[in-house]
Amino acid sequence: MSLSNEPVLQLFALSSAVVVVTLYGLGFATAKKRADRKLVINPEDVAVNSGAKVGDGEHPDVLRIKRAHLNGIENAVPFFVLGFLFTMTDPSLTLARVLFGTFVGIRVLHAVFYLSAKQPFRTASFAVGAIVNLVLLEEVVRHAV
Repeated sequence: MSLSNEPVLQLFALSSAVVVVTLYGLGFATAKKRADRKLVINPEDVAVNSGAKVGDGEHPDVLRIKRAHLNGIENAVPFFVLGFLFTMTDPSLTLARVLFGTFVGIRVLHAVFYLSAKQPFRTASFAVGAIVNLVLLEEVVRHAV
């Protein structure tokens, strides 16, 4: 199996890359918000955050981003595993485009909805991503047994 001549695997690689970029974006957003709020939890971080003070806990705005980030990780890990296994089931490129494209788009939207506190869109986007992972799971299991 070669990435260069397997369209479904190429699509999975690109989809995974977008998910990783989204996760890094949330990580950088956490650091930026922490710097903006001038509140750090590690004393050594004062040296790289001018004017910051050490606190016992995170600022609520930082916690929101961290929860979005954690939710993203919790959904990305199953996608990475199931999506990769799915590529080995010889799926149609159309089905892979629908599943991978839906997951990536909805996870980007979920991050936006989480950061902007938009309900019920946040919950709906989570549900759609979970359904995609369940479909991937079903496809993998069906081909494995």
